[in-house]
Amino acid sequence: METTIQTPGITPGRVTADALDALYATGHWLHSRERYRDAGAVFRVMVLCAPEEERGYLALGSCHEGLGQDAIALEIYAAATLTACAPRCHVARARLLRKNGFGDDAEEALDEAESIADERDDEHLRALVANERQSP
Repeated sequence: METTIQTPGITPGRVTADALDALYATGHWLHSRERYRDAGAVFRVMVLCAPEEERGYLALGSCHEGLGQDAIALEIYAAATLTACAPRCHVARARLLRKNGFGDDAEEALDEAESIADERDDEHLRALVANERQSP
């Protein structure tokens, strides 16, 4: 027997841009007040409703980083790169890998982000990757 929980107005894959923006704003407000668990709950809904939306994964990963749960944050960033075209998640993953002593893996993640930047001819993303490569 399958059970589904229904939230009025929110259907996975069928949520309006305004609703996503509202979720993000709410989660961001909570995150900015270091209410990482509450913000994480909001961002989880965002990821479930719009799995192609990179900012939900970035924000959810950041919540777990704020809670000191780096391993979970790494998995979230990695999942995003499989689910969505998420070059900034590669960069976030690289930063966290480097922080935890996995420099070679971090460089691979940055190479992936750089490849996407080249495909898109995205100067902003190239600059983000270059900046991260120069970080200690």
